[in-house]
Amino acid sequence: MDLHSIIYSDEAPKIQLVVNAKDLRDFAESMIAWGMKTIKERDEPTYYTREEMLKLLHITDPTLLEYRKKGLLPEPIKIDGKVLYNKAEVREALNKNKFGKLRFKK
Repeated sequence: MDLHSIIYSDEAPKIQLVVNAKDLRDFAESMIAWGMKTIKERDEPTYYTREEMLKLLHITDPTLLEYRKKGLLPEPIKIDGKVLYNKAEVREALNKNKFGKLRFKK
């Protein structure tokens, strides 16, 4: 059983460990790497393409444009000719219940 398994085990509320420095360092480094990855994933904006938006909402291109014009969806950004919608902004718009029965699918 490795150190990670022991720490996250529910088997024993009190344990005493003797750990060598390398194992402790490896564990600390793995926890730091996991934390950094989690922070990066959380803070890094992710986007839907126009095609993904159409599929997500089960709508056509003209309807997507209409929703944008009405302010029901956020304005996209354009990068290298691609139209991209910020996922967090889309989720926020869908959660405002402006779409009635439409809900965000995870």
